[in-house]
Amino acid sequence: MARSTPAERFAAKTTPGPIPTGPNTPDTPCLLWPETSLDRDGYGRFWVDGRVVPAHRWAFEQKRGPIPAGLELDHLCAVRRCVADDHLDAVDHRTNVLRSTGPSAVNARRTKCKHGHDLTDPANVHVSYPPSHPNGMRKCRACARTRARRTREPQLAHVATITTHHTPERTAA
Repeated sequence: MARSTPAERFAAKTTPGPIPTGPNTPDTPCLLWPETSLDRDGYGRFWVDGRVVPAHRWAFEQKRGPIPAGLELDHLCAVRRCVADDHLDAVDHRTNVLRSTGPSAVNARRTKCKHGHDLTDPANVHVSYPPSHPNGMRKCRACARTRARRTREPQLAHVATITTHHTPERTAA
C-alpha cells in the first residue's frame, strides 16, 4: 500500500465551512482545519517532513510559494482555523494588526474621541512616541486641554485662598 502524500493527508483533514461575510472578505467558503488539531491560539497544526507547521502557512506556500521575509499571513475571512489559500494574504505585521478586531485596530479606526472631537484633524491629534508609548498613541488635544485645566483649577483656587487669607490689612494713616 502506497503511503499518502502530504497534500493528500492535508486535503483529508479539511472540511468546507461557511462563506465569510463582511467587508473585504473572499466570496469563497472557508476550508476548515479540524478542531482536534489546533494550537492554543486556534491555528491549525500539520505534521509534515518530521515537524509540525502551521497549517495555513503550509497551504499558502503550496499554492503561492514561500512567504516573503518580513511578512506574515492575514486571514481575510477572520477565521483562524481556515486554511483556504485564497483567504490568506501576505502582509506586514502592522497591516495584519490593523485589519483585526483587537483594541489597537479598533482605536486606530476611530474618527472621534469619546467626547466627540475629530481625530482625523492633525491639528487636534497628538501622537506620543517613546518612552511613554513605544508604538505611538493618538491623543485628542482638546481633551488634553480640558484635563489640564481641571487639574490646574483646584491648585489655583487653593493659591488664591491662601493669598487673600494672609494679606495684611492696611490702615489709613
